[in-house]
Amino acid sequence: MPCSKRFRFTEPLILCYHRTMDTKNLTPEEQIRELKKENESLRTQLHHTAQELAAHNRRGMTALSLGDAIQDGICIISNEGFVKDINKGYTEITGIEREAIVGRHVQDLLKEGLFTQAVSPEVIRKKKKVSAMTTIHSNGKQVLIVGNPFFDENGNVEEVLTVMRDLTELIKLKEQLTNAEREREEYEKELMGLKKVTAPPSFVGEDASIKRVRELIDYVATTDATVLITGETGAGKEVISREIYSKSKRKDGPYVKVNCAAIPENLLESELFGYVKGAFTGADKKDKVGLFEVANGGTILLDEISEMPLKLQTKLLRVLQEREIVRVGDTKSIKIDVRVIAATNQALEEQIRRGLFREDLYYRLNVFPIQIPPLRQRKSDIALLANSFLIKYNALYEKNKIFTPGAIRTLTEYEWPGNVRELENIVERLVIVRTENAIEEADVRGVIWPGQRVPETPQIKKNTTLKEAVRELEKTIIEQALKEYGSSYKAAEVLGIAQPTVVRKAQACGIKLKK
Repeated sequence: MPCSKRFRFTEPLILCYHRTMDTKNLTPEEQIRELKKENESLRTQLHHTAQELAAHNRRGMTALSLGDAIQDGICIISNEGFVKDINKGYTEITGIEREAIVGRHVQDLLKEGLFTQAVSPEVIRKKKKVSAMTTIHSNGKQVLIVGNPFFDENGNVEEVLTVMRDLTELIKLKEQLTNAEREREEYEKELMGLKKVTAPPSFVGEDASIKRVRELIDYVATTDATVLITGETGAGKEVISREIYSKSKRKDGPYVKVNCAAIPENLLESELFGYVKGAFTGADKKDKVGLFEVANGGTILLDEISEMPLKLQTKLLRVLQEREIVRVGDTKSIKIDVRVIAATNQALEEQIRRGLFREDLYYRLNVFPIQIPPLRQRKSDIALLANSFLIKYNALYEKNKIFTPGAIRTLTEYEWPGNVRELENIVERLVIVRTENAIEEADVRGVIWPGQRVPETPQIKKNTTLKEAVRELEKTIIEQALKEYGSSYKAAEVLGIAQPTVVRKAQACGIKLKK
């Protein structure tokens, strides 16, 4: 029998090898050399074995250190279901000390209620990784357990390594996020509801004349008829144009607005109809698409149509008749599909008599006329409009302004020569300049008549007859109108009465007229 590797390499070891060697043909010196060689070989093998054992011990220490360093819990279970070892993280998560669990069977731990579920029995049975959520009864923590099988050389499960991760905080955060999302959705629904209630419609008015305009819009919007919108400056012609567009079958197509008074006459033709490269001095080196082509498939608003030069009126007439355009510098016509809406604050019939507007173009544009009454003729809508603009600019400037009854009364008494546009500008200014939330009568007067002292409505004395009160109020109104507008003719126009009536009433009230 050969000697064991555990013996020291001493003389007895040499003698042991000496007895097992074939020494018949060797001299004593040769036998000693051979034994030394064998001795050196055994030393080398022993050294390698010691190194492997040390490396194995180092790996074991490193794995154990890593297991204790991580926050996840690690538990090693034998194929018979007994807990072999756990790391520090396992104790921190479960609150169970190492001595209370190592060496015990998993089923016993379940019976005692330490856990609600174990994955190791299923890992051993299925021979594959198994995951499950469970709750630790001692502290109520919710954890994820992942069991991984380790096999022997025969393919049987030798051990199960379970990794436990504490998901309690993560689950709480998820619940908080879910609740926050639910609250956000509820707030959004409430906000949308508020917007539906408070957002001002694009076309406000309850006066009978405005209701009639709204009916006309609803009727013509479903057609492709050319519309001519007339009304004073600021009355809302563009608002009506957009209402027609938004309710038409072309609402998904382009909407192009052209202010014929804002574009120089020498550029208006090329802007509307485009041009080919080199058509005139200063033209681009490539073709330019005109606004009619841009609006193809949609709607074009020709605002201030009365300002269009006669030469261009002829080309526009062809567009309306033939539904085609010709670019500047070109001879080729281009078919277009555009709905035309025209708007003006001028009386086109008067323009025709003066030779400033083509009569045939007027009839082409006036297929479906819509006239907007001035704001002074629908005073019942002033409060509605003012409040709708107040909502708009409160939201824009993050304010919370309100009108007092006196402020609304003053806004209603004003004649609004600039119509709805002037009212919107005044409301915006009041929202900006007023420091208090309540907008008072004095604030409105200070903005409408800046730097002027506007006569207050006279106070009615006690025991005054109705006739005397009416006469006093009439005197104040006529006096104010004459002072503001400078002549009896303008005052009569604003007050809606004849000029001789103004003169007669002024003389009766003792008001001196300017000569």
